Amino acid sequence: MSEQRFENRDRERSEFVDKLVGVRRVAKTVKGGRRMSFGALVVVGDEAGRVGFGQGKAKEVPDAVKKATDGAKRGMVRVPLRQGRTVHHEVKGRFGATKVIIKPAVPGTGIIAGGPMRAVFEAMGIKDVVAKAQGSTNPYNLIRATFDAFAAMETPRGIAAKRGLKITDLTLHAKESAKGEMDQKELIAKAEKAKAARAARAPKKPEGKGRGRPDGQRGDRGENRGKRTEAPKVVTVSKAESMAAATETPKAE
Repeated sequence: MSEQRFENRDRERSEFVDKLVGVRRVAKTVKGGRRMSFGALVVVGDEAGRVGFGQGKAKEVPDAVKKATDGAKRGMVRVPLRQGRTVHHEVKGRFGATKVIIKPAVPGTGIIAGGPMRAVFEAMGIKDVVAKAQGSTNPYNLIRATFDAFAAMETPRGIAAKRGLKITDLTLHAKESAKGEMDQKELIAKAEKAKAARAARAPKKPEGKGRGRPDGQRGDRGENRGKRTEAPKVVTVSKAESMAAATETPKAE
């Protein structure tokens, strides 16, 4: 009986892959002083789409890791994968002040993610994915936001079942929509070519430096540009001369 238990334990150990995300030391202040303990965050997966996370607290690090591992195995969820290597579509998740964005990637991209998100992807068996975290980078919040994104993940089979269609109908619709996008791109390209042809046939405006005149002149100042103009002459007249000019009678012709 004991041998069978040991075999089951070894099988579970070989089946799951655990990733230790982080260990932190916490202190609790009591009447007699401060009690020190350790908290561990662990991610467990089977590299086939199942993954879970757990946290544990104990006076020693190994005990905390064991508690976190057991909690992660109890709370594992299955995430649908596309071709067993990436996610089906772009998805967003949020927890607290943390936001995550997960996007599918082509083969050979690898796991473009950092910190706790990379541990989650490696444990669940994703090979190609692009992920971005925004806001708080707390590892607990990051992992919870990632699992929130996994909860919003959908598969083509599930969408077809909701709509009452077959998967072939969905693929046909996708091809038609792609064809419509190509037709729209062709129409835009034709419109741009027609616009360029009209611009080429239009008469060219004469080049000039001025804004309103083709020859670049600005009124009469264009001819006298650069020439020095003379100031008007000022003639001084006394008061007696002005009075005499005023009282002088004009001569009859």
